[in-house]
Amino acid sequence: MASLKVRKVWANKDSFRAVKFTDGLNLIVAERNVTSTDRDSRNGVGKSTLVEIVHFCLGSSVTQKNVIHQLRDDDWEFSLDLEYGDCAFTARRSLNKPTAITLTNPARDLPLMDAAKVSLNGEIEISTKSWKEILGQICFGLTEATASEKYAPTFRSLVSYFARSGRDAYLDPFTTSRQIRSYQKQVYNAFLVGLNWRHASEWQVLKDQEKRVRTPSPDSAQQKRSTLAALENEQVRLIADQQRLRSQVAEFHIVPEYSAVEEQTRHLTTEMRELVNESNILKQKISRYEQQMSAESAGDLSRVKEIYSEAGLLFPDSLSRDLSDVIRFHNEVTTHRRDYLENEIFRLRKRASEISSRLNFLDDQRAELMRLLNEGGAVEDLGQLQFRLGRTQERLEEIGKRITSLESSAAEEATVASGRQALLSRALLDRSERRPKWSAVTSRFVEVTQYLYGQPGEINFGLNENGFIFETKMQRRGSNGVDLMGIYSYDIALTQVWQTVERRAGFLIHDSLLFEGVDERQIALALNYAKQSSEKLNYQYIALINSDNLPLADFREIGLPWKDHVRLQLGDARPEDTLLGFRFGQTPS
Repeated sequence: MASLKVRKVWANKDSFRAVKFTDGLNLIVAERNVTSTDRDSRNGVGKSTLVEIVHFCLGSSVTQKNVIHQLRDDDWEFSLDLEYGDCAFTARRSLNKPTAITLTNPARDLPLMDAAKVSLNGEIEISTKSWKEILGQICFGLTEATASEKYAPTFRSLVSYFARSGRDAYLDPFTTSRQIRSYQKQVYNAFLVGLNWRHASEWQVLKDQEKRVRTPSPDSAQQKRSTLAALENEQVRLIADQQRLRSQVAEFHIVPEYSAVEEQTRHLTTEMRELVNESNILKQKISRYEQQMSAESAGDLSRVKEIYSEAGLLFPDSLSRDLSDVIRFHNEVTTHRRDYLENEIFRLRKRASEISSRLNFLDDQRAELMRLLNEGGAVEDLGQLQFRLGRTQERLEEIGKRITSLESSAAEEATVASGRQALLSRALLDRSERRPKWSAVTSRFVEVTQYLYGQPGEINFGLNENGFIFETKMQRRGSNGVDLMGIYSYDIALTQVWQTVERRAGFLIHDSLLFEGVDERQIALALNYAKQSSEKLNYQYIALINSDNLPLADFREIGLPWKDHVRLQLGDARPEDTLLGFRFGQTPS
């Protein structure tokens, strides 16, 4: 069994105040000088900076939010003297070249170092990525196979629970950053407490699947079912249209010179219409002429005499002679008129007969042309049919894809739902089988909280359909900083359990942020418990604390010789009292 321990933190600048650590309790105390003004602050003396440097040498990235980011142009290099089992070595990293780590020669005995090249001076330079892989294996037993799995824990994600850095790391026992997502919280803590972290990974995979299923459509399940029904009905109708159009295209007969035939048909129709109109006019004329003939009659002299006699008048012989001439003339005119009407009627009837014959002839021609048009059509008509068939087929394909998508979505949703339940069943069974592992953390947590407050807190590693549940409940009893002590208790419990593992991180680092607002009694008890636990289990507890948070009276009461454990005192009275030897905004001496 071997653990990684931090023996010394130092830098390549004389102004830097190196600090050594031993097993057991280690205190970094930030003093406030009695001559300090209200403008002086211990926030810049280097407590949090020291934690950043440890993380930096253990492979963390440096961003603008990090204090040491401001040193990147001044050739700073930071080093950790480390110990792993019987192997003592130094890890050095430069802010100017953060992609590489330089290790001293003894590190060649570490795992995964077979391919590393040793320089003439005995140093070994490896990539930061390789360094994190080595640390992952020696501290948490992470392998290359583990790293290749989806949503797997990493050394950087896990070590942050053993060296919390930044204010966000002290908001909740189970997170070390605001950026940690729900699935990461589940994966990391499941791994640390001895649950099956792969179940947390599987839950996230199911969530990813569920998100993909639901992302294309915000519609409810009821709306999706309604849409699917409408599409299926449209599909049935379009299939019938497709079959009809295919049949029409297959049976289509192209009429040569279709447009000419169509034009000829129109001419015939026009001519027939004109002939019909002419025929009607002829019939009217014949009827009128026949009426006129029946009205025409010869003159009658005896009738004229009768009229005179009835009137009591004498009809003289001279008048008779004159009337006879008139009547004879009238009869000649009437004869000529009748002859004219008879000739016109004959001519009109002849024309009507010709028209009738012509109409019969034209009707036969038009019927033949209409038959051709009805049996076939023009090339343009065939193209139009084919276009309509193509559009129908395109719409059918589109509908088919949408139906498939909706059916697939419904199937995937059902699969996700059933997969979630199946996963929950497996995880519950696995949790039960792993009870000796995770319950050890629960037991330690209860023990620590009982020591701090006289009554146990509660910690829950539960399960529901969304994955693991991590919760703590502290007995407040009016005390300040209880939530922070919940973080302390969880971290101590994890560290104690991990000291029984073959490969582990042999340190736990807490910044002064952990003790802000905590009752003095609980601070004294927390440091005393950490001292006893770290000495018993052979790990390092490193606490950075402000001097006015030191509960001196409580230390005396419980018999904690705290001064014996102070490894470095930082101050705000002079620049050289700070960790870096200067405060930002001042020129280092």
